[in-house]
Amino acid sequence: MSGFFPFLFSASPFFSITLAEGLILLGIVLWAGKLYRQRKLESPGFFFPLLAFAISSITSAFLSLNPEVSLKDTREVFLYLIPPVVLMLKGEWLKKGVVYGGGAAAFLGVLREFFVKQERLTGFVGHYMTEGGLMMMAFLFIFSLILFEKINLPYFLSLFFVTIALVLTLTRSSWVGAFLGACYLLYKKKKILLGIFVPLMIVAVLISPSKIRQRAFSIFSRTNPTNVERINMWKIGLRMATVRPIFGIGQNMASRIYPEFNRKALPPREIPHLHNTYLQILVERGVVGLGLFLLFLFWAFREIQKRGRDAVALGALGVLIGFLIAGFFEYNFGDSEVKILFLILLTLPFTNKREVNNDKNSAETKAL
Repeated sequence: MSGFFPFLFSASPFFSITLAEGLILLGIVLWAGKLYRQRKLESPGFFFPLLAFAISSITSAFLSLNPEVSLKDTREVFLYLIPPVVLMLKGEWLKKGVVYGGGAAAFLGVLREFFVKQERLTGFVGHYMTEGGLMMMAFLFIFSLILFEKINLPYFLSLFFVTIALVLTLTRSSWVGAFLGACYLLYKKKKILLGIFVPLMIVAVLISPSKIRQRAFSIFSRTNPTNVERINMWKIGLRMATVRPIFGIGQNMASRIYPEFNRKALPPREIPHLHNTYLQILVERGVVGLGLFLLFLFWAFREIQKRGRDAVALGALGVLIGFLIAGFFEYNFGDSEVKILFLILLTLPFTNKREVNNDKNSAETKAL
């Protein structure tokens, strides 16, 4: 397939969810046609627990406290077909889409800050936490390419704007995920680099503008209002998980019944989610859903790890680590844009193997 489609496919989550989902649906149609012709399913191994998680999620929606509300969430179940679609595309162009698409979105988002003053940068996606999740993954992926591939000046430029955009989102969960993911990548490159990176980050925080510095310090505060509220959310979430422990209460239901468990709040108020991916899945999709989700993440980590010191594979692992960490403080798997980019990046290392096999088959055919 030509380079334009895969480039747009991986760049689109930074700009428009409508465009991204439209391209995915088109990709699914093309993949289904290829599957029908070849009668052979090509996908990474982690696709199967991911598919099982999708089926479990549909089951949870049907068994929901309010199936009508929960079944609306299953409209995005087609996103779980991203891995086999990605394997059909050219990996090099997918990589460029993430690097240059992420860099362009970051540059335009930062530029917009000079004209439209915002408390926190929201980018094209309209919400600072979604933008933070996207910029965190772009940062870690580009950082890996810079560490493990030949010097490429445009990569440095993209990383520069992505880093600024990430900082300006003021999204602490994405900061922590980016920091620990970067630590992993530096450790894989050369352990001594960690001894340089960590002090540099401390100094950077100390000399940063007061708004950024205070936001960073608030991560460790026991009295920060949002920290206190999130701890309370998690305690209530654990109680909510006992309502229907096997398949959960159904998607989009946690926010609806939350006021019943938080009677201390006057007046009782709804929340968008529990600010914890694992707890959110446990409450809404039960131990079955959470178990399959964790199996998918573990399988992906082990499978990508076997790819060795390839820059793309290490970048995917850095992204996975950042995503796992950020998920303790944010329901990042609930953002469609974040989910799309996450699944693209997890699958990207396997496109190299497929392209090598295709080149080998072509060479053998010509030799014959």
